[in-house]
Amino acid sequence: MKRIITFTLAVLSLLACKTEKKQENTATSTVHIKGRFIGIGKDFVRMNYNGAAAVLGESRDIILKIDSAGNVDTTFVLTEPAYYNISRNTLYLTPGDDLTMKITPLNTEAEFEGRGAEANIYMKERLFPKGGSFLKGGKNVKSEFSSTMMFVDSLAEVRMGELTALTAVSDEFKQQEAARIKADVINSYMHYANYSNFFNDVKNKEEMQAKREEYATSITAYITPKLQEILDEKFLDVAVVRDVISRHQDSMLNEKWFKGITLPTRTQELFACATIIGKLREGVSEEVINEAKNHLQTIQNKDFAAEIEEKIAQNSKLLPGQPAIDLEITDVAGNVKKLSDFKGKYIYIDLWATWCGPCLQEAPAFEKLSRQYAGKDIVFIPISTDTTREPWLAFLTEHKKELTQYHSTDLALKNDWMLLGIPRFILIDKDFDIIDAFAPRPSEEKVITLIDGLLPKQA
Repeated sequence: MKRIITFTLAVLSLLACKTEKKQENTATSTVHIKGRFIGIGKDFVRMNYNGAAAVLGESRDIILKIDSAGNVDTTFVLTEPAYYNISRNTLYLTPGDDLTMKITPLNTEAEFEGRGAEANIYMKERLFPKGGSFLKGGKNVKSEFSSTMMFVDSLAEVRMGELTALTAVSDEFKQQEAARIKADVINSYMHYANYSNFFNDVKNKEEMQAKREEYATSITAYITPKLQEILDEKFLDVAVVRDVISRHQDSMLNEKWFKGITLPTRTQELFACATIIGKLREGVSEEVINEAKNHLQTIQNKDFAAEIEEKIAQNSKLLPGQPAIDLEITDVAGNVKKLSDFKGKYIYIDLWATWCGPCLQEAPAFEKLSRQYAGKDIVFIPISTDTTREPWLAFLTEHKKELTQYHSTDLALKNDWMLLGIPRFILIDKDFDIIDAFAPRPSEEKVITLIDGLLPKQA
């Protein structure tokens, strides 16, 4: 009897250990973040995944719900460390992180406390590739490349020292960030000519190409060895690494900087998939969708395949004749409407934002077109996609408009309409079916031909 009792207790103890272990695994596969977002969004903030698959799609993005004061408190599943972007902030999140944060549009103002804080405090000083990385928009450019290179190298050495000094981060994080520093150095070398006076005397495209090739040749000996240090495919999750490696797609640069370099298989597949995704983002057609489906059969990396599948599904919903995806839109007075409220008329939509120069250039043509078709069976709907209403309302105070203005932050814009760039124009028929999800701009003559074809004989 004692043996039976002893055995039973042992089993119960084992089960308890297994249960405890399961609970522990669940806890460490989640991330808890709380705090305040200032000047970034209303109702929700999109936390953009920024690993390798981010080149191809947005399915790994996380939507954070925030209250009226900008506070967030949420827990979500995360099975492996990953980079995310919120505005200009880059976060590094690891399963088990428990972070209290303050986030503003300016990354250096961010504040972090709790588990995972050290990595994210370090990330506050991340450099921006579009600013030339260590060149910082030209502020660190010296009179000659050699002196600029020495200064960039000294800054990189300081940054590497800061990384090495971290004590509460993983070896994986240090490896990734060391690759970022090296890639930022490469990026700085690459951009020196753009920020210096190297191209000042160029008179035409031919001279520009010759000077560009001259500069590329002059720095090849510095670029190629450094590229070889960041080729490991595990560094693809670092955005600037992807940026500098993507230069292999330029045939001239490939012959110089990448001579003798063979890209890892995963890297090759990423850029091949990016080519297909680029076609899917440019417009919608059965031909492109079928090309993507065929390419999907060849993909080895599951995360890349998932993004291709997502884009195929999105595109298929935007083909001509498919039901239009509804949107919630709000006018200046705060009245909420649905896009489907305009069903029964043709609908021509202008998606724009106050900060978008090309959008503002198209606006007069959009209003002119609305006057041209006044009284006819078509409505012209301008929809601001500004993150919040305030800049939009302020803009309208300064710029009077004839048309009723609307604003929308509906998630369907990006998730369903594939809104990745503006200005963007959409044409919908009377039955609320899609005519063209990537319609011509109002400044283009072909939009008149298109609309006239819909309204051939109306007075």
